[in-house]
Amino acid sequence: MKKFLFTIFCGFTFCLLSCNDKKNGKEDEIVVRQDPRTDFSMERTPQDTATVMNLANQFLETLKEKDVEGALDQLYEVEEHNAKPLSPEMRAKLKETLQAFPVESYQIDEIILFSDSDSEVKYTTEMFKVEDNSNFPNTTKGSLHPYRIDNKWYLTIQLQKNEPQYKND
Repeated sequence: MKKFLFTIFCGFTFCLLSCNDKKNGKEDEIVVRQDPRTDFSMERTPQDTATVMNLANQFLETLKEKDVEGALDQLYEVEEHNAKPLSPEMRAKLKETLQAFPVESYQIDEIILFSDSDSEVKYTTEMFKVEDNSNFPNTTKGSLHPYRIDNKWYLTIQLQKNEPQYKND
């Protein structure tokens, strides 16, 4: 009987001490997100995914039809949370790139909605058909960066900034 009462006493004491620690904030829970880029305040709905998928498909289908100008009309630049058509400079740069990599067929590999301003559609395009026994590369990978402003999605493309050129002295 003494062992039984001692066990209950120890259990009761342990419970009191652990409750007291929680009140004092000593047992703060650490929450680690799987992906710290994800904005958990952003509502993600199946409609968002469908809209982004539809925009990406329209863009890639337009390229597949060899309508580079039409594809460029679907892209935007975002400044200070406002979407605007591509600048003439950006349009010329992208036109040159898109013409260099024709689209015979495409596949959307992944849609990632981190936040309204940090989302990505990864895709693979086939530039031309090759024979079955050929090892000649005919695919390229790319990405679009959807941006949501006032519940409307816009497609953008992020270009790599020019790296500084260093001279060998």
